[in-house]
Amino acid sequence: MEEFYEFVLEGLDLRNKVILDAAVGAGESTYFWAKRVHEQGGSSKIISVDNDLPQVWKDRIKTKLGEYSKYVELKEADIFNLSFLKDGSIDIVNCDDTIVFLNPKPLKLLLALKEFERVLKSGGHLIITSEIPVESYDNPDNEGQWRRWNLAKAIYNLKGEIWSSEPLPDEVKFALQLIGFRVYAERIFPESKNFKYQECMNEWKTMMLKDVEELPWNTYLKDALRKEIEETYSKVMKDGYLMNPALYVLKCKKEK
Repeated sequence: MEEFYEFVLEGLDLRNKVILDAAVGAGESTYFWAKRVHEQGGSSKIISVDNDLPQVWKDRIKTKLGEYSKYVELKEADIFNLSFLKDGSIDIVNCDDTIVFLNPKPLKLLLALKEFERVLKSGGHLIITSEIPVESYDNPDNEGQWRRWNLAKAIYNLKGEIWSSEPLPDEVKFALQLIGFRVYAERIFPESKNFKYQECMNEWKTMMLKDVEELPWNTYLKDALRKEIEETYSKVMKDGYLMNPALYVLKCKKEK
């Protein structure tokens, strides 16, 4: 991931800037941004938002950030409505692995991009990173990841919530152009094996079992889903890695 974030941050001046981190998630990308802020003198502030940010997650993120947490403000907020931010108050928006959740596409994607455009200063940067979805598991290496994502989406839908497919780069570029952004750099990073899968899969399993418990189903039906979760988890553990899909980066500027 070092090479990935080197490209994400390449050429960005992070001195005396206000950076919006939308959305923070588990804080993985936030760490690299805060580290670069520190390396460039520590004069910038990162506002990391998420629509669900309980204290236990704040504590985990702060632990992950370590000494760099002093540059980060964690705030529970909806990225479709950043009313706490004034027009033109942000220098850079980091949108890392977030657009998949801006569903159903394309309208909510446009809503979020419009809100980013509102809060950004003229000439401000919007950096988007996302996954290119694994369409099938014809390659056995992809099976664990394919099962993991599709089971998660199925359980999400059973809860009555919508999870759209990850928007592809050309779809996002079209939406960006409509809003008034110019893509000045882009790159696709090929799929790779992630051997730091244990924490990721433990977190996934915990979240999936919690979601199943909340379903208004009888025990028999819930047990069937729990079995599928355990089998998917075991598949990744047996492989000894998690196959991460290809990633893309779009580096954009607000035109006016």
